[in-house]
Amino acid sequence: MIRYPRRPNPVKQVNAFCEVRQSPIHGRGVFASRLIRKGTRIIQYVGELIDKDESNRRGLALLEESKKTGGASVYIFELNDDYDLDGDKEYNDARLINHSCEPNAEMVNEEDELFLYALRDILPGEEIAFDYGYDIEHFLEHPCRCGTPSCVGYIVSRSQWDQLKRRLRKNKKKRKAKA
Repeated sequence: MIRYPRRPNPVKQVNAFCEVRQSPIHGRGVFASRLIRKGTRIIQYVGELIDKDESNRRGLALLEESKKTGGASVYIFELNDDYDLDGDKEYNDARLINHSCEPNAEMVNEEDELFLYALRDILPGEEIAFDYGYDIEHFLEHPCRCGTPSCVGYIVSRSQWDQLKRRLRKNKKKRKAKA
């Protein structure tokens, strides 16, 4: 048997604050390459400006793909009432920032431009993560892998956690009743 040497996980420096490398949460992630102070603007989220119809079309297509393959990444952010930003572009390293139920950063819309800011001091080597804020509607299609103590198991906006917990309890009762 021929053994090929293992390729090292590449590290890509993104800017003065962060780098891309393998993530224990999912795939590749963005990590602090130095201390990032609370309130620091870390990175801009960039991509293709698309109207709401195109955004819905792409979002539904990705949902169907995820049902078939188990994987489909959504990089679409709402910008305003008319447009969204599709960040599924190689040049957008911010698309690799993973979700966490205990985020250390948040995405902020500044005049229809998206920037990630540190919610607290982020230590060198720490993975940068934010709350994706997904709606509860399709929570089963978005399991969470953040592994934090407060993880609710699905990528759902913190504002909907109580509703999610009620749904999960209700589903558990239904499964017990069927058994």
